[in-house]
Formats: sequence, structure tokens, C-alpha cells
Amino acid sequence: MSGLVIRHGSPNWWLSPDIWVANHPSTSSSPHVANPIAGQKYDVWVRVTNPTKQTIGSQSLWWNMQGVWAIPTAGPIPLPTSSANNIELPTIFGIPGGQSVDFKSLSPWTPVFENGGHECLVAWTNASNIAYPFQPNLDGNAGPGDNWSIAQHNLGVLPVGSSKRHLIKYAFQVCNGADEERSFVVAARQAPLEEIEAFLPSVPGGRAVLDKPGKVERLGIVASADPSAAELERARAELTVKIAPHSCRRFTLGGVLAEGNALINVTQSRDQRVVGGLSVLAMAEEK
Repeated sequence: MSGLVIRHGSPNWWLSPDIWVANHPSTSSSPHVANPIAGQKYDVWVRVTNPTKQTIGSQSLWWNMQGVWAIPTAGPIPLPTSSANNIELPTIFGIPGGQSVDFKSLSPWTPVFENGGHECLVAWTNASNIAYPFQPNLDGNAGPGDNWSIAQHNLGVLPVGSSKRHLIKYAFQVCNGADEERSFVVAARQAPLEEIEAFLPSVPGGRAVLDKPGKVERLGIVASADPSAAELERARAELTVKIAPHSCRRFTLGGVLAEGNALINVTQSRDQRVVGGLSVLAMAEEK
């Protein structure tokens, strides 16, 4: 590895700590925002690290950096996307060896109703001498390469206390970036809240979220953007689906959270390899 890196998350690679948003206007030290509100302005921040011992990026061989937003998405988001989804980030002309630099988007990002304010942000770097868009491309936890890096931040915060019986209803999509139709396994499971401990300072309630763990009942996925109550009742936690080439398909995550907080991970797998993922923090109102 000899290029500029946007780190993946751990243990979930789709939760990169190097991509975040802050209320506009902001500085690199401004508080992070985990639950953006549709219609409000935010700055998108990306941290780029040079893991080598020499400066990377010059006037003759600079590095490009770009980002996109989407509704919560698992899998390879087909790139390039519509210009309406672009987040313009600065060009990189030099980062000294062993250092990290935080870059702010050149203009504010305003979440729209389509994604409900939920974060699905993808950012990438590529040396100016490689043939974009062939590299980089979002492909699970692949990369970084010598001349490119790509990462994703895909965490949704979902208050469910105001809905009937604390119902979880979270719309997302699964994409196929290949040239042919492919089959995928889409699965949901409840995960330990500690997996998102690093992001809790930006979540309502902060670290106190860990003190009120809850259990999701009837966790399942429906292959529909607006399923009926009966479909949600019958939902299964794992589906095998086919998706057309260079396209996305809408789904809904469902369940019941009586109290407390719960982290749900949704994964998209092909040939037993996880190629896409997203996380949802469901938060029930106290009784």
C-alpha cells in the first residue's frame, strides 16, 4: 500500500470513522452529527491519511477526492452517480508522510426527504494518472490500492418511540454494480451496541445509549419500499434476491423494539463474502 487512505471501519468496514458530517458552518473540531435532518445544511468531512514515509500528491501528480450520498445502501453503489448526488471535495496536492489531513466539502450538503436524513456517504481518492471511474469502486472491504482508496459511512439513527408499538420501519436499498444480473443474500441481525461505541458522542443520549440495551423482536426484511403491516409481520431475517446489472432494489427493515436501544446490522453477501452493509441504531422512547 503506497497511496492515500480513507480508513474502513472496524469491526464493520462500512462504518468509516474518516467520513462524518457537522452542522454548517463548521471546523474540523466541530461536533459530529449522527442523525442529519432532511432540509438542513451540513458540511461533509473526510480524513485522508498518508501511511508512507514520503509526501504524496504534487502539482504534476495530484490526487482527486470525491464523495456521493445515497439513501441507506448496501453493496456496490453504481459509479459514477447522478451529479445531484455528488459531494465535491478538494483536490489533494500534498500530504506529508505519516500524517492525516481533514478536508471539508467545498459546498454544504443538504439531506433530502429521499434519504430521510440518514447517512450513507461514500468518499474516495484516486491518483490523477489512473483511469477513473474504473478505480476506485465500492466492493465490500476491498482496497485500498496503491493508487486509490474508497470508504463508506452508513449508520442510521432511528427513533421508534413515537411510532405505534415501537415499530422499526427503515427503508434501504441493495445495489449491484456488475455488468450482469447477480443473486445476493440480504440478512439482518442484532449486534452488540459496543460496535458503534466510537460514534456514540454524536448520537442523542451519547454513551448512555449503552446503559439501556433492548431486544428486537420479529426482526425481518421485506423486498419492498413500502410494505404492508402484514408483510412486516411475515418478514424473515434473511432473503435471497436477484438484482439487475448496474441497478438497485428497495427493501424495508422491520421489527419491534419494546424498550431500550438496539443495533441492527444488515449485510449483503455473494458467494459467502459480505460485499455490502449498513447499520441502524433503533432507539425506543422510555416508558
